[in-house]
Amino acid sequence: MRTEQSPITNRPSVPLASSLDVIQPSAIREIANVAFAMDDVLALHFGESTMPTPPYIAAALIQAVADGYTFYSPNAGLLSLRTALAEQYARLHGVTLDPARELVITASGTQALNVAIRCVLNPGDEALVLSPNWPNGAAIVAMFGATPVEVPLEMTPARFAVDFAALEAAVTPRTKLLLYTSPSNPLGWVAT
Repeated sequence: MRTEQSPITNRPSVPLASSLDVIQPSAIREIANVAFAMDDVLALHFGESTMPTPPYIAAALIQAVADGYTFYSPNAGLLSLRTALAEQYARLHGVTLDPARELVITASGTQALNVAIRCVLNPGDEALVLSPNWPNGAAIVAMFGATPVEVPLEMTPARFAVDFAALEAAVTPRTKLLLYTSPSNPLGWVAT
């Protein structure tokens, strides 16, 4: 393998995986970088809450650090956390999950999408993506060699809605996944 010198570090550079070629720069990140360089900007670009962490969560974090929870956890996350989440999910949705086999804790939603999509799709498969949607989902699908197929949401007088005829028409033998976010990013649309 031929390597070249990096102009930044003056060390040999290694070519990146060609699967990354499908990922386009994020327009929202470009906008955010401009905003971060400005003073007195109310940052709404990521959809991140401006509310501070609730005191009971901050206190629990401090207590966990004091109790020594500062080392690697099991790959799927602490069983006590997964159990608490399964109980909460059952209360909210009436669905029983096995915390030992059906829940995994990730560091972020993006990591969770990466893992889930990687576990379901093979190169050549298709994923239906309700759009408009957060661009990272379709990029992750493409990065793993599958094809994102956009299915536009229908704009009705009252709200956005799934066009079920268009969704059904988009299904092919290669379709393995339906990707949507609820509440939707960027629309705020909620699936009901």
